Amino acid sequence: MEPPRSDVPPVLAGLLRDAVLLVERGTATPTDIDTAMRLGAGHPAGPFEVLASLPPDVRRELGPPTTLPPGRVGAPRFSADGGGWTGPVGVSGTGHMAGGIVEAVARSGRPVRVLARSRQSGQRLLDALSSRLDRAVSRGRIEAAGRTEVLGRVSVTEDPAALADADVVIEAVAEDLDAKAAVVRLLDAALPTAVPLATNTSSFRVRDLRPFVTSGRPVVALHFFNPAQVMELVEVVVPDDLRGADELRSTASAWVRALSKTPIACADSRGFVVNRLLIPFLNDAVRLHETGVPAPEVDELLRSAAGHPMGPLALIDLIGIDVTVAALQSMAAVEDDPRISPATTLHQLAAAGRLGRKTGAGFHDYP
Repeated sequence: MEPPRSDVPPVLAGLLRDAVLLVERGTATPTDIDTAMRLGAGHPAGPFEVLASLPPDVRRELGPPTTLPPGRVGAPRFSADGGGWTGPVGVSGTGHMAGGIVEAVARSGRPVRVLARSRQSGQRLLDALSSRLDRAVSRGRIEAAGRTEVLGRVSVTEDPAALADADVVIEAVAEDLDAKAAVVRLLDAALPTAVPLATNTSSFRVRDLRPFVTSGRPVVALHFFNPAQVMELVEVVVPDDLRGADELRSTASAWVRALSKTPIACADSRGFVVNRLLIPFLNDAVRLHETGVPAPEVDELLRSAAGHPMGPLALIDLIGIDVTVAALQSMAAVEDDPRISPATTLHQLAAAGRLGRKTGAGFHDYP
């Protein structure tokens, strides 16, 4: 990793201040925040690595605090000891994220049982998985026999009771609270209470889903990143008020490592770590653009001066204008910070149907 440059663009100031704020709140440790932003957002250095590299006068210009309150070390770190879940895993959902999680788990050697709404949606997941594995074989990343073994570990059902012997069941349906609540209720009614339920939410909190669980089972978050079969980071969120929270956090984190991924522990807050830092930063970049800086210049500024692999406005186009607005609104619903209110241009682009790459146009045009 190249050392961060000292001439960090001022548009990064909000992200750096937010990183310190997350530590002050106990959301995560500085080490986990840096790891999260490198692995989950592709930043060449985490915010605390950036802060440490800056001369004092530059830190004063940017405005973030330079010291942390004593004794505030963030969310409890998981133990490196202990084993994770080793048995079957249930996944509810058949979309892109669910399919990536299924592949990651099946490649680790664990059976996966997929709960689908219909035979057709389940078959689409299997077809997509088969196609990805075919490409992996053609590129020499997996043997043909390995492809067959991975596919053999995946089964699809429309009966939630078929997931009853899973070590953990992961909800990975659309990022809509009503849709998630319906699935959570269904699973809670069908599964033994000893089976933990994990949500893959990116914008809600565990506490937003717990009211829909009446059995008393543990509910946690295992936030995979897109594409889940490739991205290394998983945010592990186990609320401290759960009975046996420390043990469950360690078990979940060990399981993530067994998938050849990197877990970071964080508290139960909207956006967790990566989205809470990244999405408002993207909003700041939009506001910089609104001052008259052309979109290509905003993107080039962060690529050349901060070493980001993709400019922030191009990243919004990749994520989706509508998805970015929804994520900001979700955070704004529980946090009174003007920076988190979606920039005017985001609303204008959404109203014009320029949602980014998926529509062929956003901040940039795509062929």
